[in-house]
Amino acid sequence: MDDDNIEGEKDATEEQLVDAGGLDSTEEGFIKGYADDDEVIECAECGSAVREDKKIVKEINSESYTFCSKGCAQDFEESIV
Repeated sequence: MDDDNIEGEKDATEEQLVDAGGLDSTEEGFIKGYADDDEVIECAECGSAVREDKKIVKEINSESYTFCSKGCAQDFEESIV
């Protein structure tokens, strides 16, 4: 990415990026979630945002953990056993 910003100049806003086609629909939804102050759940293994429709919740050692995928859930469980 080009670094054409002049020192002190602000980056493009979310609206400008969306209007200019700088964000795809996934990125736009991701940013909108943050902008709307929605609670964002992070994967216990990789730290990425967890999509509600893909969420995996597992109870391990009497604690509930949320993961973004089955792979992350398995990796996490293997790392603590």
